[in-house]
Amino acid sequence: MLELALLLAIPIAIAEFGWVGLRRLAPEGYFKVPVLTGAAKLLGVAAGILLLSSRYDQRFFDLHDLFVPESPWNLSLWDFLTERVNPLNYGLGPLVADLGGGDVSRPLAFGLALIGLLLLAVLALPFAFWPAAAARRGIACGLLIALIVTYLTLYSICVLMWTLFLLNFWAFAVLAVVFQYYRSRT
Repeated sequence: MLELALLLAIPIAIAEFGWVGLRRLAPEGYFKVPVLTGAAKLLGVAAGILLLSSRYDQRFFDLHDLFVPESPWNLSLWDFLTERVNPLNYGLGPLVADLGGGDVSRPLAFGLALIGLLLLAVLALPFAFWPAAAARRGIACGLLIALIVTYLTLYSICVLMWTLFLLNFWAFAVLAVVFQYYRSRT
């Protein structure tokens, strides 16, 4: 139970401390403009997925390899926290190596273009709503939201894969119960 509490406490603490800081930093009405917060959140999700895909190959997310003892997700809690969800393990090095390899795949090119457009939106849109000083605070908020959401995306996907490994075939039973619960509500 202590391990589960720790596993849930980390993202909750990061999100809460981040949002407290954001509320203090944000210019008046920042959270009432969905295009600003939405672009920052989408930037974070796209960056998180791109960082995951550049760091880990397909074998890490293949369901055939997930449930075997040699699975890359066969980790203790401490190994999981230090290897998979440690934000210091996700640098731009593997991404630069993918780009330096010469042949850039279409999904990677699309991901980079999407991140570029969203970053441009996060950096430019605040100037459409506020004067320069407040717009700079809006840019800082957008980048902070993107950073928080990037980490939460990495954390969520890694926790999902690790939990599927730990539950093994019981994961399908849990999914069936959840499916039945939501089906009976409608």
